[in-house]
Amino acid sequence: MKLAVFGTNEIGLTASAIFALHGHHVVCTDEDRSQIVALNSGEVHVDEEGLTEMMTEAKKAGQLSFSVNRLTAASEADILLFTEPIPVDENKHPDLTCFFRFIRKIALTIKQHKTFIIKSNVPPGTASKVEDILIEQGVSDRSFDVVSNPDFIRKGSAVKDFTYPSQIIIGTSSLRACRAMETFYEPITSSLQYMDHTSAELMRYAYHTYQSLQVSCLTMIAGVAEKYGGDVELIQGALPKTPKFSEHSLHPGSSFLGTDTLDELASFRSMIKASSSANQMFKALDEIDQYQPELLIQKLKDFLGTLQGAKIAIFTSSTVKPIPALPPYELVIKKLKEEGAIVQQFDTEKTKGKKENEMNTIYESVQDCDALLLMSELVSIKQLNWGKIIKGLNLPLVVDGHNLFRLDEMRIIANTYDLIYCSIGRPNIYKGLGSISVQSIQ
Repeated sequence: MKLAVFGTNEIGLTASAIFALHGHHVVCTDEDRSQIVALNSGEVHVDEEGLTEMMTEAKKAGQLSFSVNRLTAASEADILLFTEPIPVDENKHPDLTCFFRFIRKIALTIKQHKTFIIKSNVPPGTASKVEDILIEQGVSDRSFDVVSNPDFIRKGSAVKDFTYPSQIIIGTSSLRACRAMETFYEPITSSLQYMDHTSAELMRYAYHTYQSLQVSCLTMIAGVAEKYGGDVELIQGALPKTPKFSEHSLHPGSSFLGTDTLDELASFRSMIKASSSANQMFKALDEIDQYQPELLIQKLKDFLGTLQGAKIAIFTSSTVKPIPALPPYELVIKKLKEEGAIVQQFDTEKTKGKKENEMNTIYESVQDCDALLLMSELVSIKQLNWGKIIKGLNLPLVVDGHNLFRLDEMRIIANTYDLIYCSIGRPNIYKGLGSISVQSIQ
């Protein structure tokens, strides 16, 4: 079967490689010619474990190719998979103009049945609009099916999440499409959950909201654990888990990995405003999330005494949580500057795919700083050379604002590199002393 994938982002490339290895003839397309040239030469611009090897194998087998000619790919394919991000207009609403324009062009080329699978994060009503456009262009309803198929893939874990999904959401009103999706996903999973288009389109937003609720709840519990000397990691481990969410990055105060771009975030917020009850809920969550900056500031003060004139290195990532007015790290930076601190920020997204000898900039960013604050969810920062980090710091103090590291991991690192490790709602760790609960000064 011929598959055309539109988008060379994490989802598009991962889907292309996996379905190609399962026997489909895949053409992955993008309007950005430089991306296609790079992919054809073997360069992969996204950092996903195992993806490069899978793409190389699929290309070698002749099952995967890349092209800038999107319309030709669409006209020759049986299945069209849309993964490209949707931009927003000046009012921060999803702008589907280009997407619908492309659908109209495709309609003019249809000579045989095609299945349109929409993985892009689109607002409710998009799939129905695509159906209307195809009919308006004179395409018989027997010549196409439209499927809403939202993804729940994490950056950095796309191959694993795509290969071993807990379930696949299929939004369609067509029995023919249901059967086609069973065949399409058969090599991956038989756990397909069917629903109408609108419900499927809302699933990604519901998923993100539910995860945000859990994160905010953990932030609240961590604050109580901090006050009384408890360990939020132990508490979290004993809480009931929903299988799908238990594998995700759920930490107190953590940034939100669901939205990939600020445009997607703005689109989500514009939808929230349409519901008064949702607005009230998010305002309550926002108040909880506002506690995190205060907690981290206090931790730094506990060790440094004052932040006036102190130089703080902060590692951040550009993925954001959709609830607060600002991403968590921006709230913390704002508070640090209000306290008179000098902030040296480094975006850890720049380290993705880098080799050790290409990581100098991240180590330079901590030079002569009085503490390092971690506000990133990227697992890649676990591979840092801690010797270089500690050598650059005036005080070997690391404050983990997202509980990215397990305590047993940090005990080994602390003993090896003589550092002090603090996290949220868990005991502090010092070299040779294991973990010691130190309540914040009130």
